[in-house]
Amino acid sequence: MFGIPKVLKTDNGPPWTSTEMKSFARYMGLHHRKITPYWPCANGTAERFMRVLGKTVRTAVIEQKSWKQEVHKMLRNYRATPHSTTGYPPATLLFQRDMKTRLPELTLEQPEVNKEAKQNDKKAKMEMKKYTDRKRRAKENSIDIGDTVLVSQRKQNKLTPPYDPKPHRVIGKKNTMITAETAGG
Repeated sequence: MFGIPKVLKTDNGPPWTSTEMKSFARYMGLHHRKITPYWPCANGTAERFMRVLGKTVRTAVIEQKSWKQEVHKMLRNYRATPHSTTGYPPATLLFQRDMKTRLPELTLEQPEVNKEAKQNDKKAKMEMKKYTDRKRRAKENSIDIGDTVLVSQRKQNKLTPPYDPKPHRVIGKKNTMITAETAGG
C-alpha cells in the first residue's frame, strides 16, 4: 500500500528463510535482514508490540467484546499517540498531517516534524544503546574477516557443549553482525 521498504527485518522463522522469500526480496529490490537466531532482544520492537497486541486480544475476550474491533481501536490509538523517542505520532510522520481521533488535537508545525523527529529518535536510541551496553557489560570485539571462531549453539541435552566444537571462519562483518562458515555450511 505504501511502497516497497528499503529493509525488511525479520526473525529466522521458516517463512522468512525460504528460497521463495530470497527470490521475492531480490525481485522487489529490498534488503532482507535477519536477526540473530534465538536472540529476541535483537527484534525488541516487534516483541514488545506483540506483547501489547496479545494483551489487547486477551482483554477483549475477557470483556466479551469483538477482539478484531478492539485491535483496530488499539492500532488507531497507537498510531495517533506521540512516540516516546520521536515525540510525534507515527501517523503524523507517515502522512505529514495529524490523524483525527476522538481525543483533542494539537496542531504541529509540519515542515519541521520529520527533521526534529529523526533527531529525537536518534538521541533516544543512542541513550538506550549506552544503557544496554553498560548493563550487559558490552565490549568492542576485535574479530576480523578470516579469523577462526567458535559459535555458540543451542542446548539439545545436558551433554551439549555451549559452543559448536567445529571451528568457523569469519567471512563477513557489518557493525556487530558477524557471519561465519564451516565445512558444513
